Amino acid sequence: MNEVSAPHGAFGKQPTITRLSNILFDMDGVLINSEPLHEFTLLELSSQFGRRFENESELQQFKGLPEVSIASLLKKIFPAVALENQEITRLRLEQLLANFHVVEMIEGALEFVKRCKASGFRLGLTTSAARAIQQLAFEKFGLSKYFDAVVTGEDIQRGKPDPEPYLLTAARLAQPAAACMVIEDAVSGVISGKAAGCFVVGITTSFPAKDLAAAGADLVLASFGDLECRMVDLASRECGKTASAHN
Repeated sequence: MNEVSAPHGAFGKQPTITRLSNILFDMDGVLINSEPLHEFTLLELSSQFGRRFENESELQQFKGLPEVSIASLLKKIFPAVALENQEITRLRLEQLLANFHVVEMIEGALEFVKRCKASGFRLGLTTSAARAIQQLAFEKFGLSKYFDAVVTGEDIQRGKPDPEPYLLTAARLAQPAAACMVIEDAVSGVISGKAAGCFVVGITTSFPAKDLAAAGADLVLASFGDLECRMVDLASRECGKTASAHN
């Protein structure tokens, strides 16, 4: 199985997944494959601001950032742009909403959410996205009925990597953070979840496994299928056979 454990431990030395009754999902890169759209908006804005981004490293620095930080970083890169952060955010939001039809769910994400809910887990969403984007995603993919709590970038004062987003989601579930498993794809999100006191699983949809592990993830996996096979409450006997075959 393609997985990486953080240096401080395997499952035997951490709260086991089966003891965690709440699962907190990031949205972009975890539930929905929105990264191509985010990159498109950044390319379009950079063109409007005078110099189109030309390499991956320029786009990589925006991954996992809340909207206010994205606007601030754009202003830092393009100091001649005479727009306030709120106006930059509005321009980006308009592009995201206008092109959201291209977004699809991450492979296996919807099935995993359904099975977790059916197995009795309480689910929360913790996203840096604007509420309008979160609501559009929930409407498009029929996610509202599965989630017991939602926190967006508009609900918090300090975004990831600060622990506030995950602490607030846990509070809205009326649960301690230590009883929650976080699923993240970004380094800033892993740091946020760990700082909040959660068990954090990194999914390698956006960052390399080594980066997520270095950020503190308790477990790093390639897919929801791999994660499901590590969750005793959900795993079938076939998972064990598959894992054995891959090792």
